[in-house]
Amino acid sequence: MIAPGPYKTIFLLVAFAAVLMESCYKEMPLEEPEVWSMPLRVLGFDGVFAFTDLEEHLLLYTLPYDTISSFSPLVCFGAYQSVEIDGIELKENEENDLGEVVLNRPYIVTARSGNITDSYQLYFTKLPLIQIQTEIMIPDEPKVLSSMELAYANVKDGASETRVYTSYAGIEIRGRTSALHEKKAYGLELWEDSYGKDRKAPLLGLRNGEDWILDAMYIDPLRMRNKLSFEIWEKMWESKHETPFRTLNPGIQCEYIELFINQRYMGLYCLSERLDETLINLSAAAGAEGVLYKAIDWNGGATAFQSYSSEPGSSMIWDGWEQVYPDHLYHWEPLAELRKTVVLDEDEMFIVKIDTLLNLDAAADYYLFTNLLLAHDNIIKNYFLTRYADESRFLIMPWDLEASWGIMWHGGESTSNGMLENNLYKRLMELDVEEFNDLLEDRWEHYRESIFQLDSLLAPARLYTDLLKQSGAIERENNRWEGVDIDIDQELLYFTQWTALRLEYLDQNFD
Repeated sequence: MIAPGPYKTIFLLVAFAAVLMESCYKEMPLEEPEVWSMPLRVLGFDGVFAFTDLEEHLLLYTLPYDTISSFSPLVCFGAYQSVEIDGIELKENEENDLGEVVLNRPYIVTARSGNITDSYQLYFTKLPLIQIQTEIMIPDEPKVLSSMELAYANVKDGASETRVYTSYAGIEIRGRTSALHEKKAYGLELWEDSYGKDRKAPLLGLRNGEDWILDAMYIDPLRMRNKLSFEIWEKMWESKHETPFRTLNPGIQCEYIELFINQRYMGLYCLSERLDETLINLSAAAGAEGVLYKAIDWNGGATAFQSYSSEPGSSMIWDGWEQVYPDHLYHWEPLAELRKTVVLDEDEMFIVKIDTLLNLDAAADYYLFTNLLLAHDNIIKNYFLTRYADESRFLIMPWDLEASWGIMWHGGESTSNGMLENNLYKRLMELDVEEFNDLLEDRWEHYRESIFQLDSLLAPARLYTDLLKQSGAIERENNRWEGVDIDIDQELLYFTQWTALRLEYLDQNFD
């Protein structure tokens, strides 16, 4: 956490800010609104302004439905004196009957102020919108002060409306390889004030948290592999009568949004939860703490349980691992014991000890999950190990599943054949610890009857494909980023064919 106090005065108040906040904005819960520079507003409906791309003269507004047959909103103007839509002059601060409005159809907005006339293309989208405003160049780290607006459709008790949530926020570029892409991923932290005090909110119905990720999904031409994968992981645990995780969902959830930064459209993103100790209720035991480690680097084979080359030191990083929790002291002993057992112990001792250090049921599910996806990046790194305070056995959780379902970490295609393993799984299967091989076969058969059926795997992908096409988000994504030319129907076909072949291969493997 940084203390961005010195930056709070960089935001300038434009002349029309107070008028906008009084007449049009439903929610602006900032403690010090006088320090904020309001983005240029053009046109608002029912108290929420369309977000603006000043370079492309694009307006986007979130609707709860694909079509509204009789759209009669209260209309507000922003920095303009008069506004027309498709040649029809609008009346400010009055309800205007705009007739039928539909998603992904351009509406020509002509806005005038004095002798200035500007033209915009207005599109309605079904996706939520996030707008970030900052006058500081967004760095790799630390997070810098910004304002965040989230426009979303609120549907309740049969009624619906478009609403906006506004907050201070800290923002930074995130990722290693992904930070090199033109389209960046971002870490976003909600702040109560301009000094960086944490603020929690259940954005888009997700967890009540302060840390969020704006996932660019850049290497994934389908723009849904990570989202689909975590939904399957969630369903696997929902199907059980009991779970060792002390949470309903031991993984992240995410929702599609379209992002603006400083009034420039940035494309399609997923607003994702951050996998941390809060998400899995790790610190629930009074007077004691669990542990959470992240495998971040496969070099040297440490995270593949192939080597044990050094003892842990006074650092939050050790031999390819990062200690995520606790974050205030070094506590490597549990992981060191597990690693020594897998890497150094003889077979007899490994068989005796491993079931006391690792939850084999959870390990079996993780093995099936990563092999279903053929997630090459998630068997050696991009996974978490966690242990609750009153438990001795580790649980495994996935992270960053974009390189899966037939693509590699660089976005290229991968085969549908082959099995993933590391030295931990190799020893479990070669020694058949606690009949681990039978456990894998039984679990595979169980999941193939429900969650792993081909139609069950494909149904969400088809649903999201329709959503992204109908909202126009894929078309806007293609227009925004040079070199991006997604044919989402063709990508869905590849996903479908690859998944069918993968299931055939795995059925033979577990037969």
